[in-house]
Amino acid sequence: MFHKVIVGFDGSEHARDALALGAALTAAGGELIVCCVHHFKSLSARVDPAEPRLDRAAAERCAEEATGLVSSVAINPILVAGAGAAIALQHTAKQQRADLIIIGSSHRGTLGRVLMGSVTQETLHEASCPVAIAPVGFHDRPGNSAITRIAVGHDVVEPTPDALSAAVALCEETGAELLLVAVAEDAAVDDQERDIMSYAAITQARLRATEESASEMLSTVPDSVSASSEVRDGDPAEQLLAVSDDADLLVLGSHGRGFVGRLIMGSVSDRVVRAAACAVLVVPSSKSSDVPSGKRLSGKHLSPAIGSSHGS
Repeated sequence: MFHKVIVGFDGSEHARDALALGAALTAAGGELIVCCVHHFKSLSARVDPAEPRLDRAAAERCAEEATGLVSSVAINPILVAGAGAAIALQHTAKQQRADLIIIGSSHRGTLGRVLMGSVTQETLHEASCPVAIAPVGFHDRPGNSAITRIAVGHDVVEPTPDALSAAVALCEETGAELLLVAVAEDAAVDDQERDIMSYAAITQARLRATEESASEMLSTVPDSVSASSEVRDGDPAEQLLAVSDDADLLVLGSHGRGFVGRLIMGSVSDRVVRAAACAVLVVPSSKSSDVPSGKRLSGKHLSPAIGSSHGS
């Protein structure tokens, strides 16, 4: 769980989703910082879609409202004046040394602009701490604080071990089950091998290599965590969205390359974040972890993939 979590709150339904997710992911004894961003007085007469919709008085009311909505963790409401809600949120997170930023998942309203606009891509790509996106309607779901199954996307070509580490830590604290999901990609097959292999052989090869890579990563998970791996074939976004139907939290790594990187930087990002049935947690790479590296395939990897399991 995270010990210092910051949530952007403007009183909207999607802000309530983010607040509920923040309460669920804040550790016992931790601090949930509610950031209510209001516009500068000098900008109050301007019509600017990037400008926060709240004035100071409205921000004060939102801070009071948020405090009354959560009782499970300590709430620290903060009023911040800014020309843009996303920039103000990022700045406050750095200033407060937050270890998690949470936003809502709407294409409308201030938080929607934070999520779907270019500033969000910058936030997901540049943030020094993880970013979580609450699904629509999260605050209305019965037992929304319960996290019993956590799925983590595994990039075979360029693994994102920090995402797995974060997922493992959450599983250890919540007792949740861990599912490591690897989506087979053509990029995993060496170009020279591709030229001499049949389509069926290439398919089998990349599935086999994906299974081996997933099993290798799974072997790093401590025995205290009940974990399994699953290899999928097809469009990465579609496969991860399917996984989100049965998960409470989907964890993805961000390194700017590979299929997980494209989820964050490209159009697939919108599909996963906007349509995921569960909350999504994006973990930036520390670029310092010593983990199994991705593999290119050779013609020897020809057996079909199967799932594997680990832990009790």
